[in-house]
Amino acid sequence: AQNKAKCKAVVSTQSTGAANPDVSDNGPVTYLTVDKMTSLRPAIEVDADDENKTSIKGLFIKGWRVEVPLLTCFTFCVPATLSTLSLWRCGLNRETLEALLPLLTKVPVKTLALDDNPDCAGHFHILLTEECAISNLSLRGNGMTCEHLALFCAGLTHNKSIIKLSLHNNNIGDDGVITLAKSLRLNRTLLTLNLSHNHITDKGTKAIAEVLTALTLSHEEIVARRKLISESKVSTSADEPPTTPGGRAKERPGSNSRSGSHTALDKKGKGGASGKAGKKQDKIDKPSAKDGRKSENKGTKDDKRKGSRLGTTDSKSKSKSKGPAGKKYQEEKEQETPQPETVEFQNPLIEANLSETDGKIVVPGNYALTCVNLNSNKISNSGVTNLYKALHYQDNVTMRRGVKGLLRLTLKNNQLDISSKHYADLMEMMTRRDPFYEQPLLEEDNSNATTAT
Repeated sequence: AQNKAKCKAVVSTQSTGAANPDVSDNGPVTYLTVDKMTSLRPAIEVDADDENKTSIKGLFIKGWRVEVPLLTCFTFCVPATLSTLSLWRCGLNRETLEALLPLLTKVPVKTLALDDNPDCAGHFHILLTEECAISNLSLRGNGMTCEHLALFCAGLTHNKSIIKLSLHNNNIGDDGVITLAKSLRLNRTLLTLNLSHNHITDKGTKAIAEVLTALTLSHEEIVARRKLISESKVSTSADEPPTTPGGRAKERPGSNSRSGSHTALDKKGKGGASGKAGKKQDKIDKPSAKDGRKSENKGTKDDKRKGSRLGTTDSKSKSKSKGPAGKKYQEEKEQETPQPETVEFQNPLIEANLSETDGKIVVPGNYALTCVNLNSNKISNSGVTNLYKALHYQDNVTMRRGVKGLLRLTLKNNQLDISSKHYADLMEMMTRRDPFYEQPLLEEDNSNATTAT
């Protein structure tokens, strides 16, 4: 409240020479300006839940040193509605990350930001466990190098929860991007990757471009592929019934059929006792007319009782189909929008669409990655050419499989020539691949539409 009192309303307007009746004397309040040091001061901010004001869904700690006792205490009292946690410049290290892990496993935190904590640059792989359900991870400004990224990429290879990863303003370099590209060979969960301000040149850009096209399996990957195929065959064969050498399914000899045959023979051989017993059963099975009427009456009474019990459920089911309530129910059911189709990517090592060239197995590349940010790096025209070839390959291949591939790519503030042909073609291609792009109508189409009307 004190900060808001100190804020001043600033309005930027242009003098048009005529008074605007919609604008008052003081002018409209478009935004608030605060002191530039306010955002850098230590603070604890809370984002309350919209439905329940007593609970919180976001916690933001800025500039306060967070130690192990504080995280241990917070683990016991953390609300179940917490989905966003941000610890900016909190002096985190390996011990605090290990103390933070029980909190992340207890509460399903989806967004985790650990920006500007350089002391734990090489220990972020601790968070890549199956128990953590983090989908948005931000590791900006931590001074991560290629050595720090090695363990993190090893855990990222088989991670199935992180969808968005931000490594902005680190010191990864080309070697770190090559290490990251190796993990993207098998990872099909990551959708958005931010690599801006990381001193990446054309060498690292080439590694990213190779991942987006086709992958030639290495010896270790071929061995892992054979192991996965053998395990899948063992699992399927365990579900099937055992078979004989001739191919027929094994069946145990039925004791019921043998006992049934013996009883039939006994009945034929021993006609006296069995015949008498059969006559008695016939007499019992043939009721008299009076008994039949009584049984029918009993049956009707029982049916009425059952009907009275089941009447409530039948009436409920009929009410959905008949009457105004039933019509509304059917209309709501018809108006339900179908869920969008999601493409599931299986393990690339057991990909069915593989090919063999020169004795090497080639599988499709990473088509799950949809957004890459390469702003403010050292990419030149050579790196742009590699990216253009990769996206041109995706245009020709992914359309057959129904997968769109990379949809957004940003290359601002790099060492490239904007007037080059490959850069212009690349930007045109990415404009068409943008999901929010609307193709402009031609003048001929507009004229035809006016004549038709």
